[in-house]
Amino acid sequence: MSSSSAGTSRDRFGWVDFSKGVCILAVVALWVTHEFEHRHIGFLAGQATLLDRFVWFAAPFRMPDFFLISGLFLSRVMDRPWKSYLDTKVVHYLYFFLLWTLIIVPAMWWFGRDTPSSLAEAATQLGGLVFGKPFAMLWFLLYLSIYCVVTRLTWRVPTWIMAPVAVLLMLFPAQTGEYHLDRFGVFFLYFYAGARFARHFFALADWARGHVRLAIGGLLLWVAVNKAIVMAGWTEQGSPGLLVMAFVGISAVIVFSAITWDRAWARWVTYLGRNSIAVYLGFYVPMVLIVEGMLATRWGHQLSVVGLVALAGSVAISVAFFEVARRIGLGFLYERPNWARLKSHRVPAVPFDPESSARLRRA
Repeated sequence: MSSSSAGTSRDRFGWVDFSKGVCILAVVALWVTHEFEHRHIGFLAGQATLLDRFVWFAAPFRMPDFFLISGLFLSRVMDRPWKSYLDTKVVHYLYFFLLWTLIIVPAMWWFGRDTPSSLAEAATQLGGLVFGKPFAMLWFLLYLSIYCVVTRLTWRVPTWIMAPVAVLLMLFPAQTGEYHLDRFGVFFLYFYAGARFARHFFALADWARGHVRLAIGGLLLWVAVNKAIVMAGWTEQGSPGLLVMAFVGISAVIVFSAITWDRAWARWVTYLGRNSIAVYLGFYVPMVLIVEGMLATRWGHQLSVVGLVALAGSVAISVAFFEVARRIGLGFLYERPNWARLKSHRVPAVPFDPESSARLRRA
């Protein structure tokens, strides 16, 4: 690729990394508030923190945006042979899901969280987390693999059929009592929309970069409207309000990312998005330990401070460990090794997001 084409690609796809960076920060913030809830402090005790307010604001679009961004480049690989497709879009995600289940869960046992009393109980717990309800945030990896398979199987079904079906699955999720069946329709719509309508989202990003003032005005209006609608309780799971505000929020994040990602002050968010594997897989254990440690200090009653420190600290530690791991032979924690592939010939290790903008720039 020539330097000019590389620059065009960077301008076109850099916002994708920034969007993932915004999403990963929102996810970490969510799990910090979950940790507060687990300890029955914060909002449950009548003290809403700064992170609580951010989590409420981001609720309509946080995971929908993450799934839509994950599906943006899927159409580019739909013509691959099934073996290649399954390798990069299913085995890829399942590798990290299984590996980090076996890392994070025993780590939580070590720190006294739901520690089993016997090997049999430990095996039962792990089996339930692998084949039943996944641990904490790891469900996202499992559902990426599921959505990739379903989207490939239905790719030739007309969009005018699949899109309404996906909407109905989101508005009226199954209630069978089976975790995966009941959960499937909650976010499939957004992943499918990212795969099917990618060109429209890229066009939106292009428009934003060419109309910065209008984009900023629209963002300011969205902030006010989103806040009002969320506070009014009109974005409950499965509601039409959530459906509308999810796509409005996704569009807002794309617009914001398109006009922001290459600013000097925003490059760290782009870095986080480009290396989202480092944060997504590595933040949980540091986050739990930071919250526990901070609560034992004189700052423990300042939950907004505790939350912000846990957010920043867990992100920083996960990135630092990622950078160190790559240099000391632990790269398999973040890059799928050759032995974990369906292909028999040797190929370069693939990062967590095989369609990241970094790879596209090198193509």
